[in-house]
Amino acid sequence: MLRSSRSCRLAIAAGLALALAACNSGHHPVSQVAVKVNGDEISVHQVELLVHARAAIAANAPASAVTQSTLASLIDQELAAQAARRQGLDRDPQVVQRIEAAKRSVLAQAFQERVGVQAVDPSSDEIDRYFEAHPELFAQRRLYQLEETTVGLAPERFDALKQALDAASAPGKVQEILAREKLKSSVRHLSVSAEDVPLGLLPQLARLKDGESVTLPREGGARVLTLLGSQAAPIGRDGARRFIAQYLANERKRELIGQSIKTLRDEAKVEYIGRYAELGPAGKEASSAEAKR
Repeated sequence: MLRSSRSCRLAIAAGLALALAACNSGHHPVSQVAVKVNGDEISVHQVELLVHARAAIAANAPASAVTQSTLASLIDQELAAQAARRQGLDRDPQVVQRIEAAKRSVLAQAFQERVGVQAVDPSSDEIDRYFEAHPELFAQRRLYQLEETTVGLAPERFDALKQALDAASAPGKVQEILAREKLKSSVRHLSVSAEDVPLGLLPQLARLKDGESVTLPREGGARVLTLLGSQAAPIGRDGARRFIAQYLANERKRELIGQSIKTLRDEAKVEYIGRYAELGPAGKEASSAEAKR
């Protein structure tokens, strides 16, 4: 349920792309112009768009400072864009392709947002059911101290190693097994809360006793999580309601957007051409049939 700062950086990048696309697309009423750069206008709306995006990662900064730094960024961007146009870079094939890619990305995001707002908010009963179904996230929430061991391993050896490692009852046993199997590994220690753990993994982690491990597949090997200790940190029903409501709402938006994209794809005519033909459904079917001969 925790959001990463990456999403905030993406929001700012998207806002900058929108601002660049909007600059010089037409004149605004004087009251809507924030600044002119060599006669070209940057609108109040463009400034506010970026201020809103930046506020997400500069919550403690004064509003005036955020606005000032945003204006400075837009002015620098506009000056660079003007210089690029003077040099004819707006007609460079690679630049044109990047502009079109940015437009496609912004339009796709706008469509997804339009679909997402149609999602119905979860009911009080749904929130209560989610609370009851996930005690490891709320009533029985814990803070975990883990030892993470990353192992290089051939896929065919995973099942046997997992059985041995999951049976280990102490961190030292994990290292003994790996040494006996002559497997190289790296170890690090982690402190994580329940909400930092993927939902699919959390029930397994919650069942572990101190010293026990769970072994997970990873590309090129395995990942062993050993519970060194934990601390109870429950969240009551009232304290959890806002988080659950937000999570369920986001899940509904994601599902609705996924269904909409699937409908669009089902109705679309998609042709894979040239060297990409083998990546399409027809190409995969042909490759499969050839492999069976």
